[in-house]
Amino acid sequence: MYIVFIDESGQPGGWDNEKKCLTNNSSKFFTLGGFMINSDKILELESRFKDIKIKYGLKESCEIKWSCSYSKLGLTFEQYKNMKQDIIKMISEYKNSVISIIMDKENCYRNRTDIKNHNDLYAFALNLLMERVCMEISDRDGRNAMTPALMFTDSRKNDNNNKLDKELQIAYLRAKSLGTYYIKFSNFCESLVFIDSNYSCGIQCADFCAGAIHKKFELQDEEFFNLLIPAIRKNKFENMYGYGIKVYK
Repeated sequence: MYIVFIDESGQPGGWDNEKKCLTNNSSKFFTLGGFMINSDKILELESRFKDIKIKYGLKESCEIKWSCSYSKLGLTFEQYKNMKQDIIKMISEYKNSVISIIMDKENCYRNRTDIKNHNDLYAFALNLLMERVCMEISDRDGRNAMTPALMFTDSRKNDNNNKLDKELQIAYLRAKSLGTYYIKFSNFCESLVFIDSNYSCGIQCADFCAGAIHKKFELQDEEFFNLLIPAIRKNKFENMYGYGIKVYK
């Protein structure tokens, strides 16, 4: 079985439909990041993640977020940067484990009639990510392999976002039943699983993947992205674009 953890960076919304433009302070891109790992590697991942926390004097139960304030963790800026590098380097050792969808929001809202709001944008990104997960399973285990994949994402904690959870669950089930023109989503288990990221090192890893990739496209800062490259899904010619990194315009 494969476990796929997903998290996002940037906002899926922020579009003014009357003015046909992004709202102030809205990100240009929305990034959905996926971290895919074989289930028999989960305990190893948890142990390695805890070791990094201990190295920097943090409790094993401490949640580490890509966007967390370093002072809140009791670290200096340099310590926090080094810790982020250690986490990205750890992730980079899991080859072909990272898949990310980067949505150019303005073009998507302008040009796609099926994307009307942030739920639609997120759902479309999810569909593209699931497609590439199934393709990676096919690459690893053979065409039409029925190796199951279970997808986890961060749970929301207020009524407004709980509505988004329900929309995502519906989008997941719809995608699972339809697949795409290229591949069916027969590997995915029956439902999307929501879990508090505080208790999941896998979701925290997905958060770091999404954060590093989003920073490259939103801010043209490739420092962490370059460290992550060994883990990004590629084809046999070592091309990651269209395979592990899909920029949708």
